[in-house]
Amino acid sequence: MNLIDLHLWQKAYNWLCMSRIKSGHNADIWDLRFKWPNEGNLIFFQINAGVYQLSPMRIIHSRYGEAVAQWSARDALVLKWVALKIKGRLPVQDVCAHVAGQRGGRTSLAMTAQAISGGARYVYRTDIRGYYRNINKSHLLNHLYRFIHEPALRSLLYQYVHYCVDDGGEIHIPASGISRGCALSPLIGASLLWYMDVSFSERNDIFYSRYMDDFLFLSARRWPVRRAQKQLYEFIDSTGFECHPDKTQIGKISRGFDWLGIWFTSDGATGIAPRATENHRLRRLRLEEQARRSGRSRQETEMRVQMYERRWNIWAESQLSAANEK
Repeated sequence: MNLIDLHLWQKAYNWLCMSRIKSGHNADIWDLRFKWPNEGNLIFFQINAGVYQLSPMRIIHSRYGEAVAQWSARDALVLKWVALKIKGRLPVQDVCAHVAGQRGGRTSLAMTAQAISGGARYVYRTDIRGYYRNINKSHLLNHLYRFIHEPALRSLLYQYVHYCVDDGGEIHIPASGISRGCALSPLIGASLLWYMDVSFSERNDIFYSRYMDDFLFLSARRWPVRRAQKQLYEFIDSTGFECHPDKTQIGKISRGFDWLGIWFTSDGATGIAPRATENHRLRRLRLEEQARRSGRSRQETEMRVQMYERRWNIWAESQLSAANEK
């Protein structure tokens, strides 16, 4: 066995244990942890032999009552290992801020503020409607196979792309798209549009940043932003996507725009964006409603809401601090 692969395997297992530490007592993560000494070796042998088969994703209901498709603990472990294996082999541009190890959201906020203080006056901001669920499976596999050649990894990637969902015994196979709830998805979502990121990042008349399916263009002049809009539409059309009309903004920065939860104007970062504040309010109401439905006392409900408020305030202060870094 390759020592590097074993190290990545253990790293993937540690990640899985931490990510599902709050799972319910009937969750399959506890069975995997109990059987890990033998089960871990067996799964690792199967994936390297190219015989491991991913199970259908299962529909579970979150504590907020939302139906969510989730990989089994074993499959999540395998897909995390695949993500660690292929990271660095798939092309990802620095301007794509959401991938771990890249610039990150905080740096993107700081650079956005610097671009505005450096003279940017016009903004174009948009996102792709249903990016993950509208990815063309054949196009994605062709992209992945350009850089990944091992048969075992290709087999797992093929199964990941052509996933299915088990909803109470009814199996559904999506015709397009990939699952969002997976360690692989952010990396693949970043790499699939790398050629677009390269094209925009090489232009010296605009500031460009991308966070997942959100795009931001800034410029000191109007026409570079207009040209970027036209070029983006051409890219989007050629890949079968479309921009979300309700989340598209173009015009003067002085009117304000939202980027990663921060509201920017010609004065720079001025506070938390209205949409982020509204999402926070709605999430707070859902927490209170969910606590009441589960029969919790008023004191317990208030404690849960206060914990959420503290986490949100930490996030808000962190984002504002990043946007105001010099």
